[in-house]
Amino acid sequence: MKTALFINGIYESVLEEIRAAQSDGAITNFLQPYSTRVIRMLSERAPGVDSPVPVFIATTDNLGMIGYSAEVVGWEDKRQVSAARKREMNRHLSRYQPGESDLFKERGVVGVGSVNLLTVRNLTALETLFGRSVLIKCSDGQPLKERSRSGGWSEVFDVGDLLELKPVTDEQLERETDDRVAASMRMDDKTLAKRLREAPKLPERVQLVSVGFRRNPDVIVAVLRRAKGSCEKCGKKAPFARKSDGSPYLEVHHWKPLANGGEDTVENSGRCARIVTVSVITARR
Repeated sequence: MKTALFINGIYESVLEEIRAAQSDGAITNFLQPYSTRVIRMLSERAPGVDSPVPVFIATTDNLGMIGYSAEVVGWEDKRQVSAARKREMNRHLSRYQPGESDLFKERGVVGVGSVNLLTVRNLTALETLFGRSVLIKCSDGQPLKERSRSGGWSEVFDVGDLLELKPVTDEQLERETDDRVAASMRMDDKTLAKRLREAPKLPERVQLVSVGFRRNPDVIVAVLRRAKGSCEKCGKKAPFARKSDGSPYLEVHHWKPLANGGEDTVENSGRCARIVTVSVITARR
């Protein structure tokens, strides 16, 4: 499986300066992650224009979220850059990235010891921020954990264009489909046949975004205790028991659904506790 790089914390001002440089015609630009360790996956893999390495970035102000993506097309060890190469880089920095014009100077505690110098292209600010846990580390197969301090990097499995897909909710996708079906229904057969011939055979990929609610466990427990093992809708005893502790199996729901602005309170719960049976499931409210 293809792998990618995750960088834990870059100043957003640096990233936005690169985006401005791209708009000004600089196809490639320089990025210096604050790490005293050589990024081995890049030193061994030798990324290039024809073999870029995807990179996902969290900013120093929002370490919990992935906000940018780009492609690494070059890696150099700052300690081994020749004088001629430094002059070339400094000319670029002076014109396109003045905020990084002291790249080869010590810039205080934060920058001391930084050894990796990346050449990147196609830096993009993601329309939707993603939690870093969507990235899986190659080292142990675990999601990236939260970090309270910037610095460092991780080799992760590439998620492809997942982070760049248009985000839509289930409701939006269903509504869009209904609207488009209604528009197609108004077409005559000839127009419909022409559109079918010209339509792409593979559908557009989108990213489905769902919204849930973190329930208050105290409300659930209070309602279950009040119900005393019986469904508050039909009055019957729960037919099943939990294997963990033998307690009656009842589900607590709301009179007014949370999605419709209902409160997660005891008053809005409980009377719609339901019994789950083999043949009948009472209506969810």
